[in-house]
Amino acid sequence: MRQIYLLLYRLLYNELAWAYDAVSWVVSLGRWDAWRRAALPFVRGNRILEVGFGTGALLPHLQGGQRRIVGIEPSAAMHRLTFAKLNSHGIRLPLVQGTVQRLPFADATFDTIVSTFPASYVLDPRTHREFARCLRPGGRTVTVEVTLAEPSQLLTLLYHLVFPSTPDTHQRVNDGVRDAGLDREEHVVGEGRVRPLIIVAEKKADK
Repeated sequence: MRQIYLLLYRLLYNELAWAYDAVSWVVSLGRWDAWRRAALPFVRGNRILEVGFGTGALLPHLQGGQRRIVGIEPSAAMHRLTFAKLNSHGIRLPLVQGTVQRLPFADATFDTIVSTFPASYVLDPRTHREFARCLRPGGRTVTVEVTLAEPSQLLTLLYHLVFPSTPDTHQRVNDGVRDAGLDREEHVVGEGRVRPLIIVAEKKADK
């Protein structure tokens, strides 16, 4: 099952990237964008990085005031879709093709790093070390996942089909955040049987 999921994931981010938004809408019953935007109230500061921006749907919503937004994403197909989407709205943002395990940014660059429905990179300790390195003191990461607020047998089955995980997934993420020196807290927001889970991990401010 996991091999099938990994194959579908690879296709959705490459050859089938054009179908990503439609598939996301279907598996979430139309709530994917609302879940993604649940990150916005937790974003702080003016230097914002979105990692794994996918089709770029959240990037325009991150703009505002004096904010400087940067996106990084490894998929060339997603870059093409995002460029076209932003261009149609007259938006110009720096988009970098690269991986989160090796962020091509200087130390203490960003106030907030945003990640929505992260891929397997979130299990890699290097990811959280890079986040900590690139955050300014007092900066934070904001990660959006979803959780079952009112589980049922059918809903639980569907949830694990869309968001597969192993028994040690959450522990591995927690260990990576802790070892990077970030303080983690969780917030369940919104309404419904499936709700956004916002994970905030803050870098200690200089004294």
